Amino acid sequence: MKVLKEIQKEKKLTHLKMTANRLLLTLGLILMIFTAKSQGTLPVKALAQSPSFEIGGRFGYDLPLFNTPYNELKYKGGRNISAVADYHFPSNLGIRLEYANILTRPFIRIPDSVYYAKIAAAVLKKDLPVRRHFIGIGPSYLYRPGGAKFGVLIAPMAGYSWISGGDAYAESHGPESSTLPDVQLINTGFKSSNPAAKVDIEFSYAITDNLSLDLGFYYIRHFGVRFDPAMDITPPGGNPGVIHGENIYDHTVNPYTLTDESPWVIRQDVEKPCCMDLASAGVNMGLKYKLHAPKPPACNICGCPNDSHKVVVTVRDDLSKKVIPNADVAIKDINGLIIATGTTNAFGVVDFGQVPHDNYVVTGIVYDIETTTASIFDEEFLPDAVIRKEVLYTDLRFILKGRTVNKSTRAPEPNVVASLTNRGTGEVKQDNSDGLGQFAFRLEKNSSYEVVGIKENRLSDIEQVSTLGLSRSTTLFVDLELGVDNFDCGTGTVLDIKYCNDCDNLNTQAKIELDRLVRYMKDHQIGRVELASHTSSVGDWDYNMGLSRRRAENAVAYIVSRGIPRDRIIAKGYGESQLKNRCADGIDCTEEEHRINRRTEAKLLCN
Repeated sequence: MKVLKEIQKEKKLTHLKMTANRLLLTLGLILMIFTAKSQGTLPVKALAQSPSFEIGGRFGYDLPLFNTPYNELKYKGGRNISAVADYHFPSNLGIRLEYANILTRPFIRIPDSVYYAKIAAAVLKKDLPVRRHFIGIGPSYLYRPGGAKFGVLIAPMAGYSWISGGDAYAESHGPESSTLPDVQLINTGFKSSNPAAKVDIEFSYAITDNLSLDLGFYYIRHFGVRFDPAMDITPPGGNPGVIHGENIYDHTVNPYTLTDESPWVIRQDVEKPCCMDLASAGVNMGLKYKLHAPKPPACNICGCPNDSHKVVVTVRDDLSKKVIPNADVAIKDINGLIIATGTTNAFGVVDFGQVPHDNYVVTGIVYDIETTTASIFDEEFLPDAVIRKEVLYTDLRFILKGRTVNKSTRAPEPNVVASLTNRGTGEVKQDNSDGLGQFAFRLEKNSSYEVVGIKENRLSDIEQVSTLGLSRSTTLFVDLELGVDNFDCGTGTVLDIKYCNDCDNLNTQAKIELDRLVRYMKDHQIGRVELASHTSSVGDWDYNMGLSRRRAENAVAYIVSRGIPRDRIIAKGYGESQLKNRCADGIDCTEEEHRINRRTEAKLLCN
């Protein structure tokens, strides 16, 4: 039973190692994908350092995550030694070249067995360590905020490995009087060269500008490692059954079969596969020395760092590739301080003029949305050079560029609250127009909106905006002009309501115009409005008075039906009593002149 418990214990340990092996492999793949994607998707949160080259050495501990088919043969951790060379581009990306030497020692586990102890005259054991040599190369991603001493590096590598050793031999001799045969465990170890992969995660601390202390973690896997068909160990006493260098699989062995009742014996009765993956994880520490890339000799000519050079920045939409005017752009130093700002012209360009030598980050804002960033390095300030950078607007929504204007004067109307309503979801957004009457919203694709202006004593148009049928890959801006009429106390504002001849009913266009007044009264809960209708002098005086009164009452009835209390609106019919031109009775006028007098006015009552 003791033997059975040992077997169960070994199975659990093997299962745990296999699980850890898979988890670490998955982690390695995730890190490789993350690093590969970082070039295109990860934002640059801090100014990258200038190009540099680092070399270093590390020493640490390696934990094997593999076992052979023999339950009695195990592997224990050993030391690892590695040397690395890192080249960092003028960004967070780089290239890592690494050599690693890993030592893993096998050992033979023989559980206590009273019966075995009685029959065994001696147990002779010998083993050789597994030596793994790895050379790999791959991309690296370094995150070190500007000026910070701490950094994190991730480096997935592909490479090649050379593996040898791991031979193990154990022999048991029973007493001369025993009928039990001698039993042996023979493992010929490995002898193979194979493709391999390794993932490094490294935390570094800059002791000086050139020297850093590193703490690293890694996962390495060697694929399809083959077993060595020959022994590299001569068993003690030169046992003729196992000859140095001979292929032991040609021997016929009569081993014991392990059962619950039989003694624990060292076996050679497990069929060994042709090859297997060897994996391990480890931790190490070391030092790295940074060799900074030399600055271009041209700086000695232009007298850096005291001279200046022209810096030009373009802001462009990433999806449509169109330039973006009126975008705010800033140049910041390595500490995040703004040293220059500007706004792009109609061609999406801002010229910062002469900027002193230094390391900078360029950022942009397009209607309150940040663009990508661009880095300017001191090494770029060459004689007669114009430094050109581009930042990209990456938001996938459309931009509504709106402008509020006074319909009477055509001048910009500032301080109007532009209200945007999504007709599908009912969501409402608001923006206040600036001194130039400008406002902006971001619009979702395949959506319809209603836009209205809100301002005291201003009657706003109600405009419809839609992105239906628009493609974001070709369109960024949607333009809109929002008109407002003066709506002052006691002054009648003419509504664009057209009646058919001798009619008092409201058509669809008339209702849309009255909705402007409804919206104003809902946005301004205090105040009453007089709605007055007028006619021309054509026709009978009394008839025109009744016609205008009916038109006013119908308009008021519609406004009340839209939710405005009846006591807030008054209907008045003035007939032809308030003509706006000379066209009274008996005066010969054109139809156009008479049409001026056929009108409906809204007057704000403020007393």
